[in-house]
Amino acid sequence: MAEEKEEKEKEQENGSATLEDVFDESVVTGEDRDRPRRKRKLMVDLKCPLCESGVKYLTYKDVYQLKKFTSVRGKVIGSDKSGVCTKHQRQLSRAIKNARYMALLPYVSLTK
Repeated sequence: MAEEKEEKEKEQENGSATLEDVFDESVVTGEDRDRPRRKRKLMVDLKCPLCESGVKYLTYKDVYQLKKFTSVRGKVIGSDKSGVCTKHQRQLSRAIKNARYMALLPYVSLTK
């Protein structure tokens, strides 16, 4: 170790820079990251509210039911957040699209 330091000092005096002086490998490899990656929060043990209430099929006419599954901006809320099963999520997205087409729900809600 002492020999390596002496060699580096001699090279610095001569004005020649090495790759080790310029390049830091830990930046590229990410070895010294302090914080762990943020994990995605998944809702666990959510039961489908539509299955629980006994809904067999969703229609575009039930606007109050459809509004529960849209965001403030008017977007369809995903099944991971709402807890809706896959079958009802497909019906829900189709019913919301039909309700938008029939002008029962807004496409976009502009809020300022």
